[in-house]
Amino acid sequence: LVAGAGQAFSQVPRRIVMGGKAVIMVADVVYAFPSARSSVLTVGGADQGLGFFLGAVSPAFNGLPTLDRQAGVEAYAAFNPDMVILKSSLKKTTGAGLEALGIRTAYLTLETVQDFRVDLQFLGRMFGDEARARELVAYYDEVSARVDKAVRGSPKPRVLLIQASGDGYQIPPDGWMQTSLVEMAGGVPVWKGASVGSGWARVGAEQIAAWNPDVILVVSYSKPSDEVALLAARDQRIVATRAAKDGAVIGFAQDFISWDQPDVRWGLGLLWLADVLHPGRLPGFDAVKEARTFFRLFYQIDDTAFDRHILPRLRVSGR
Repeated sequence: LVAGAGQAFSQVPRRIVMGGKAVIMVADVVYAFPSARSSVLTVGGADQGLGFFLGAVSPAFNGLPTLDRQAGVEAYAAFNPDMVILKSSLKKTTGAGLEALGIRTAYLTLETVQDFRVDLQFLGRMFGDEARARELVAYYDEVSARVDKAVRGSPKPRVLLIQASGDGYQIPPDGWMQTSLVEMAGGVPVWKGASVGSGWARVGAEQIAAWNPDVILVVSYSKPSDEVALLAARDQRIVATRAAKDGAVIGFAQDFISWDQPDVRWGLGLLWLADVLHPGRLPGFDAVKEARTFFRLFYQIDDTAFDRHILPRLRVSGR
């Protein structure tokens, strides 16, 4: 009943439920397979704080019944799914309960660049569309190679990525996508080694001052990132840093979803970040143009739909 990364599928699922922690990342990658969209019965909690993106991909999404993000296994079972897709971190909890009920369950890791390659190939087999999986993997490979070529040999700026939280700031763990993106984009993540837990960790004013980064990236998942960055640049804990003095306190690019996280948008985030850290090394780079290309490839969103749904939410400030 449990679908693993190497499994072959005898039958394409027709009644799909997605829920639980980080379901947005799961749903976004599933919806990148057009043939799967009509099979989705519900997605539990698909708004991270900036709106429901999937309604722009499939109008039918807006009419789906709701599933609470904290729902128990009985709520999943009530939909009579033939496949529940979850983050792999839920395998021992929600997943175990679903499996005990005899419900077919699949898990996506979606944490690292390599995870995306593996999980896309897995979904390609599940949905009987391995060609689509190869097309999406090829996009990430092309973007990664393009950025690597652009930043190779350039001096690496010292970068601090923070999330505003309450009246303070937090840093991500070493193994998270945020750290990888900074490194892939040709930067040095100054916080590496300082966050020893498994989630966002609070960072004090003294530590920010001691790091004195060249660039500060401000992440926000529920507010416009450029506005949050503007407030951060005026914060007494940040205003004396080299980044603030050079006008390099920058809100991380976002639309409905911030581009820093292990969502399908991480390739966009990598391109944008490389341009921020190494201006001019990606000749002709235009974040809006890149976003149009991405949303057309992943979700068949044409220019008219992009201008209506995506462009008003786009935050792609640079230096």
